[in-house]
Amino acid sequence: MSPEARLALLLLEELELRGGRARLRYLKVYRLINYWLGHDYAGKIIDRLVSTGYMAIKGDRAELLRRFKTSKGLGQVYREAREIAVNTYLLIHRPPNK
Repeated sequence: MSPEARLALLLLEELELRGGRARLRYLKVYRLINYWLGHDYAGKIIDRLVSTGYMAIKGDRAELLRRFKTSKGLGQVYREAREIAVNTYLLIHRPPNK
């Protein structure tokens, strides 16, 4: 699974664990993506989730449109998201081999 897809799934899982609604800026997975990979990268993930009907953005709030069950806790979601975001950042910004 690509890093974008995995991060998108973790974002949906966090939103589900928060009851299906939250301010976008309070979603830690979104902030991790925004910090490590940039605003454009985070925006593309959000746009993709909105266009596929999984979530809606109303003002500054994100709302989950398709509810599902998750077996993870918030801590595990955050750890996985951080690991993926940092590894993707390092892969993107790796110096070329000489």
